[in-house]
Formats: sequence, C-alpha cells, structure tokens
Amino acid sequence: VVSHFVALELPRIFTRKLIQSKDPQTTVGSSQYDEYITQIFKDAYLEVDGMEPVKGSAGCTASSLFYPGEGTKAYVANVGDSTTMIVKYTKSTKQSTIVHQNRKHKPHLLDEKVRINAAGGEVMIPPSLRMSNDGNNNNNNNAMIQESSRLLVPDPSGAPFGGMALAMSRAIGDSDAKVVGLISEPEVDVWDLNHYHKQQQSSPEQIEDSEWFAVVASDGMYDVVPPEEVANLLGQSVYSDENDVSPLEACEQLIRKATLLWMNMAGAYRDDISLGVSRLEFT
Repeated sequence: VVSHFVALELPRIFTRKLIQSKDPQTTVGSSQYDEYITQIFKDAYLEVDGMEPVKGSAGCTASSLFYPGEGTKAYVANVGDSTTMIVKYTKSTKQSTIVHQNRKHKPHLLDEKVRINAAGGEVMIPPSLRMSNDGNNNNNNNAMIQESSRLLVPDPSGAPFGGMALAMSRAIGDSDAKVVGLISEPEVDVWDLNHYHKQQQSSPEQIEDSEWFAVVASDGMYDVVPPEEVANLLGQSVYSDENDVSPLEACEQLIRKATLLWMNMAGAYRDDISLGVSRLEFT
C-alpha cells in the first residue's frame, strides 16, 4: 500500500514544488540550483511521508533521479536501501560501466547509528557484517544473500517479543520506527558529467563514444543479481542496434531471474523486486 502510494504521489509532489518555487534568477547547473533541487527533494519526501495512509509498521524505500532537461548535472535522492545507478554505455565495445550509485541507508553505518542511538534506538549487527568492510558494497556473487544490520523497533503495545527489525535506517512510512531514529529525509547526490570527464581525463573520442542511462532498482534485485549484469543487459537493450530485446523485455528478464534466484535461496520468501531504466541525454 505505502509503496504504491509513494510511486503515485512522490513524482506529483516533486513536480508541484518544482513549478511553484521556481526562481527565474536561479541558473540551471549553478550551486544555487543544486541547493534548490536538494531542498525540493527533501521537502517532497517529507511531505509524502506525512501523507502516507498506513501510519504504523508499513513503509517503503524510495530512490529518485531528476535531470532538468539541460546541462551536465543529475540529481539522485534516496531513502533506504534501494539504489539509483548512473551508467555509461560505450558504443564501440557495447559495454556498460556504473559510474555512480547512491549510498544505501543501513543502520550500522556510523552516522546513521549515531542518530539511532541518540534517539534511544538499538542496532543489531550480524557477525558476518562485523567481519566485512562496512556491509555497504554491491559485489554480489549469487552464492548467498548478505545479512543486513537491523534497526530494532519495539512493539507499540509493549509486548516483549513483538516489534520489527528493519534492514534500513531511513524510509517513507514505518512511523512506529520514527521514535527510535528512523527518518524520511533523503540523502541527495549531485552528479556532474563534466566533473566525471575531468576526473577520468576523457579524450574527445571517448566522450563521443559514450551514451548515458540511469537504472533504479530495489535491493530485491541487487541482492541476487550483480549490478554490473543488470547494467550491461539494460545498456544493450537501450542502445545496441543489434539487440532485439527492448528495455521493457530486459527488465522482465532480470526480474524473472531474480525471482528464481530468491526461490532457490530462500524458498517461498522473496524481497520486493522493482526495476526501471531511462536514457540520460545530457546537453
């Protein structure tokens, strides 16, 4: 219910705020414009969180990308452990390279854990995660679903063995967890194509050989299918003239594959599997 509500309302609220608060003196691509879009994202996420209809133990993640239609910057907003990837497609090799991913909001991450502890919340960190670097990587090998740290949420009734154990430290909804440090404010990344080319020292030929697209997916996809595999199949579907698979068909193939992998590893249980792809046509 909450995820469906957010999918319908978040774009509408963001667009309304974008239109209503537009400052004609703010130039697209400027630092002032970056701050303006960041604030609109934060206001939109918080407004939709206040409107969500369940008000209890139901919630969802959200990950969004905005490109203003001109310039070299894209804006990625995120709460929870879904992921938006910005991907480069190299026309000469027909290969895709992930150049940016948003941070997943996991309870054990230092800044998230500090906030949770300050609110009186408790974080459970499994032993396997303690032995890894930070548990926030995407290097899946399809052998095992990685354990996640959890935000422990007490039962509102006070029952000792009730409550939830959320695998994220930010979400829309899940209002019962707000008292122990869960928040709905998104983290907003500003990604600049010009900055990327400068960092990579891209030649004019390399710039000409590149196309760009974005992938948004929930962790039910990335937990079992490597992000690089997702990016390569979708890049071929979007840009390769030799590929007969449309972007929609490629998404369906990946969702079916993820579903089967979840069945093999977890039986009847599977996490939410959502996936979308779009071209990015920078100017």
